[in-house]
Amino acid sequence: MEQEKIRVLIANSTRIWRDMLYDTIREESDIEVVGDVSEENAIVSATDRTNPDCVIVPLDEPGVSLSMYTTILARRPHVRIVAIGDGTDVVEIYWKSEEGDIRRTYSTASREAILRALHFSTA
Repeated sequence: MEQEKIRVLIANSTRIWRDMLYDTIREESDIEVVGDVSEENAIVSATDRTNPDCVIVPLDEPGVSLSMYTTILARRPHVRIVAIGDGTDVVEIYWKSEEGDIRRTYSTASREAILRALHFSTA
């Protein structure tokens, strides 16, 4: 029986950043990129359209994108949002708990941390 793939939307980033993410997950047979978005204002609609398990976004200043995360998680509570710091060496994961609040965890950024974060999206 084939394992379901983790469906990932890569969002709001430069082409170089998206290419780096594609390179990071290319050889992962259990991860499928369902789309990419370069404009922040298109992330919510792209999430609705592609119904991913995980949305990868660049990490903004703390709390800057929280309203967008809240909107996504209200519409699609199963989604995990993985925010990757550019130059900050941080990966943050946001998800909606069973109690209905938004939770966050973080780790030091690396290829392995990004892949762990994507696999966390199936938890």
